[in-house]
Amino acid sequence: MHRRNFIKVSVFGFPLLASQWNKQNILHGNSGAIVVRSGESRFGVPTPFKGVNPNDLKLSSKDTHGQLSTFWYKGMEKTGPSFHAHPHQDEMFYVINGSYLFRLGDEKTQLNAGDLIFLPRNIPHSWTQISDEGQLFYFLQPAGKMEEFFLEMTRTGGKLSKEEARIVSEAHGIINYGPGLNWQDKHETISVLTNGFVVRSALDRKNKPNLLKGNSSNFLKVAGSDTLDQLSIFEYHGKTKGGPPLHKHPFQDEIFYVLSGTYLFVCGQDQFTLNAGDMIFLPKDVPHTWAQTTDEGKRINKCLSRSILKVGLFLFHEQVIHHKKGEHSPHSVEAEALPHFREEEIPQLLRILSFKGLYLI
Repeated sequence: MHRRNFIKVSVFGFPLLASQWNKQNILHGNSGAIVVRSGESRFGVPTPFKGVNPNDLKLSSKDTHGQLSTFWYKGMEKTGPSFHAHPHQDEMFYVINGSYLFRLGDEKTQLNAGDLIFLPRNIPHSWTQISDEGQLFYFLQPAGKMEEFFLEMTRTGGKLSKEEARIVSEAHGIINYGPGLNWQDKHETISVLTNGFVVRSALDRKNKPNLLKGNSSNFLKVAGSDTLDQLSIFEYHGKTKGGPPLHKHPFQDEIFYVLSGTYLFVCGQDQFTLNAGDMIFLPKDVPHTWAQTTDEGKRINKCLSRSILKVGLFLFHEQVIHHKKGEHSPHSVEAEALPHFREEEIPQLLRILSFKGLYLI
């Protein structure tokens, strides 16, 4: 697969739709952090799939210099897209709840809650919901023009002729090959795909469990090696309250989507509390930390970089650099000063952060 064919797309908007922007639940921190609350889209513009199934943009290509976009989907009916391909984009789907049938090439597989599937670019695929209700969180890398495609389909109400639909699809980097899956048909499914891959619930990329201290788990779902070191995805199951020390990623942005539980995030001088369905974007090179404040919690964590090389590719570095005592920065802090803290230690954490120059709002 020729993943190095990166296309930088221009962005266009729809003023009438944009005027409906509800800014109340889209939070912008002084640090560059962005919070999109549950049930909201990135710019407050709904783009329901087939008019009735919420399909909310959570992270925009505008936030990632075209590298990534993410969407949250809630299926209110047993349906799915046509059999199609994205010549220049990989797709990854994580099933929050419900059951889905995916087709990749000539192969089919079923996904349930907690499963993730990686669909390589330029290979025809489709999916359909087979449960009465379901939810997906999915990623397109690079972002391409899917945001604009959904806006256009919303603007037209999906009332396009077959030829008009073909023209609109191809203009947004989608090649249609035929009808999608019918959930009522009988399908033979397999567990291992020839192209792409599936990572099952409670397993990591190597199909192994990954336990941390306190029986918490951090599962690698998509590795940097799967995406030419441009994106990795982790799923964290927290069994204890607390979080990591204050740190920064000089070359990586991070995105967290909360599956369950409540988390406190600190980024620069900003403080946010996130609950199930909320998402936060943390920019690279800004000191940050987080703490689970409920007994149990689950979240999806994506790491990506916005460092742009002249050839149009993005660098990804997995190193984490902690602030050290004596640095000429108001945010300097010893990593050892912030252990994996518990709920009762959070007030002390906040005092330490304020003392070190992180005045929270």
